[in-house]
Amino acid sequence: MTGAQAPAGTVAAASRYLVASAVSAVALLVLTVQVTARSDAVGAFDADARALADRALGAPGGPWAGAGGWADLAGSALLAAGVLAVLGLLLARRRFGAALWVAAGLSVQFAAETLLEPLVGRPAPVPADGAPQDAGYSFPSGHTASATLVLVVLLVVVRGGTRRWWLCLGAGALLVTAVGVSRVLAEAHHAADVAGGCLLGLTVGCAVAWRLDARDPNSSGKEAG
Repeated sequence: MTGAQAPAGTVAAASRYLVASAVSAVALLVLTVQVTARSDAVGAFDADARALADRALGAPGGPWAGAGGWADLAGSALLAAGVLAVLGLLLARRRFGAALWVAAGLSVQFAAETLLEPLVGRPAPVPADGAPQDAGYSFPSGHTASATLVLVVLLVVVRGGTRRWWLCLGAGALLVTAVGVSRVLAEAHHAADVAGGCLLGLTVGCAVAWRLDARDPNSSGKEAG
């Protein structure tokens, strides 16, 4: 075996990410078909999620809603912080190739999102306060996809079985949830769009994770911490 080759056990362990990516892609396809067909189940899910958000945060509209509202600004700021944190961690560990793979993954995710939006053709939510509706398409949520992707990569880099890994999982899950909820509150996306973004992020993120894990000779072990 040459030094450029990863151990067979490492490649086998990393293959679970390919399985996860494939499962996520199938789930995304099913959801995309349902959204495109304007399924009643999708509509009910969106309505229930919106009603839940309104009950939790008060009447619709106000400073939370709309482009440039608190929810929109908070979601974008959280996403930017998450992406920069993961890239900063990789650069601090001198994993420059991994940082490039993350950038490539985000580019692929953006391309897929750009392709899906006009293909599905789902209009943006109608603002509750009567403001003009966004002229763009809403499925899937790119913000949620990016947040999910960087969470997956973060968990691969930190490694499982450690206290630090569990902390990253909790913080990352909160980040993805906060970004997703912010997109609904900002009336930029329906709840199903957020679910689609999460599945897109898992599809691309797990593929990136497979690439990183298969090339890392330490992937079969655990970090101390």
